[in-house]
Amino acid sequence: MKEFDRKQGIGGSDATRLYEGDWYQLWSEKTGETESADLSDVLPVQMGIHTEPFNISWFEKLTNLKVDGKQETFFHDKYPFMYAHVDGLILGDDKAILECKHTNAFSNPKKVADKYKAQLQHYLMVAGYPKAYVSVFFGNMKHEIMEVTEDKDFQDKLQNAEILFWHFVTTKKAPPDYISFENFNTEEFSDGRTIIPIVARS
Repeated sequence: MKEFDRKQGIGGSDATRLYEGDWYQLWSEKTGETESADLSDVLPVQMGIHTEPFNISWFEKLTNLKVDGKQETFFHDKYPFMYAHVDGLILGDDKAILECKHTNAFSNPKKVADKYKAQLQHYLMVAGYPKAYVSVFFGNMKHEIMEVTEDKDFQDKLQNAEILFWHFVTTKKAPPDYISFENFNTEEFSDGRTIIPIVARS
């Protein structure tokens, strides 16, 4: 697996933060202005990490699909600062990514799909895969498997947002505290790149 410094690119969790409008804080972490949060003592995060091998084996048992769980890292063929560190790849003819999640018992598939929409579409866009399976444990009593397919319109918008964000990072020009993902439209940048104009928090 290719080693990669997360400060040197945009990953799936970063895509979620851009989608949610958290541009300035993410920018400050990527540029070294502030340190990223230490997640080593965050129980939900660690539960997801430590249950991942069992999640993969449980998925294989229920679906009869085989998973390569080596956690492959992909880089966008045109924008190499975009990367996708996936939990697993489905082996065989079913070309798909596997993403493993562990959430609380009171959540539901719709909430999970909404929460991780940007992350999953980022992974599919960067890796060039048409779909992903999301294997989710809700607490310790319920398990669901969801199938997510590529959304080209959403991916185009997300890609433009990531290009703009990385422009802020490389130029060390700070973005506003918040940029709305839902309300902006694409326009041509002066250098010919398609980017997203800024919409400040109302």
